[in-house]
Amino acid sequence: MFAYSLVSTAISDDRTNLRRGVRLLAEIAHNHGVPITWAINRVSARAFAADFSQWHESYGDDLLLLVDMKPIWSSDTPIDRPESAEHIVTMREKLPPFISSEWEKVQREMEWARPAVAGAVEKNHVLLYALGKVGFKGLWGYRWGDKGGDAGCPFGFFYPSSDAHNMGGPAAGKIAGIPAASPNPASARSVEKQKPSSTQAPESEENDPLDLRTQILNGTARHFFNLYAENAAWNPWLAYVQHIHADQVAQFSSEHLEALNAYFAHVSQYSKTQAIPLANAIEDFQRECNQTPPTFLLIESGDSTSNTTPDSPTDAGSMPPQSMLCYYDSDCQLVFEADSMEPIAVKNYITPPVKSRDGTEFSLPKIEKFLPSRTRSLLRMHFEIESPKTMPYGLTIWGDHAGLTLAKSNSHAVTRLDNRLLFVRVDVQSGKNAFEVVLSI
Repeated sequence: MFAYSLVSTAISDDRTNLRRGVRLLAEIAHNHGVPITWAINRVSARAFAADFSQWHESYGDDLLLLVDMKPIWSSDTPIDRPESAEHIVTMREKLPPFISSEWEKVQREMEWARPAVAGAVEKNHVLLYALGKVGFKGLWGYRWGDKGGDAGCPFGFFYPSSDAHNMGGPAAGKIAGIPAASPNPASARSVEKQKPSSTQAPESEENDPLDLRTQILNGTARHFFNLYAENAAWNPWLAYVQHIHADQVAQFSSEHLEALNAYFAHVSQYSKTQAIPLANAIEDFQRECNQTPPTFLLIESGDSTSNTTPDSPTDAGSMPPQSMLCYYDSDCQLVFEADSMEPIAVKNYITPPVKSRDGTEFSLPKIEKFLPSRTRSLLRMHFEIESPKTMPYGLTIWGDHAGLTLAKSNSHAVTRLDNRLLFVRVDVQSGKNAFEVVLSI
């Protein structure tokens, strides 16, 4: 399944501007059958109750409750790093009734509202626990590539650990973790490589490259959407989440409103897309995936002739200098660059280094030997890997393996991504490891 979910924050001190933006966005999106998940608080619930109720009935719009823990956190400990056992116990008692109280204020305005999705900028495992107690199914707002509290999280839907909200692993719970907006990891990596770390500054909300507003202004929206649409071919379940602040839509020129309209037409015309509210996407994810599924994002280089070509020349900078593969599952996250078998980055959710808060492995396994051989009917690949520790790992064999079928392997899993590459997921032990992949011709 390839799900598309649009989230719009409907919170602003400028009520007039917000109301205009909410109604403009609703008119354009609904015209193309795109439901909206409105990110709200109790104030916007009261202000837009009649509109949201009508759109829920007519177009399937839904709600997302934004949660801010700061008013009751009352601790010097950062919210994303709760360490005091006593404070954690206290918050596990206080947070559920606090969230319930906030949600009840929403339900008083809209009785049909269901406690399905909450959102938060600052998160921790205590919030996950509290949401589960209240009946919520998902936590929206994860940012891939974040240097702060979300560092280490996957780029898509996953089941966060009950011990660490930003990682998966054996202690994963039943709450779904959801990106604030689905990223293009190659763009983030390109920016990272171009700027010295000392000069990097966080993107402002107004210029966030992941926000739909910025993508419309820059002409990159279709490119980002097409990237995920193409990757749906080798993922049993994949979702593309977009976000836009409703009040910013009110500031669009007529040209940009036309571009937004054309973009939603493009989304709705893609035959495999299911445009659904975020709550429905979570329900489908939890029904189809009882644990975080193996998820692939193959990003072609700027020389690619695929239909992920930029919307306009201004989008050329978003194309990676070389192809990349980003992958995650319940145990790890791996990043590869073209023509390299070994990953350039590994997040280990099973046995992360003691000092690593995001699962980053600094000492990676190495391929000591790669011995390919071929007979008339078999292609045999033998790998010998030296690893400093027991950990989840993976390899990529770039190239066209179309027409070949897996005969046998002692690896964890082998996946062919069309004619681009062969991905081999392995679990390595400390010391020497030997793996074999045999393909029938």
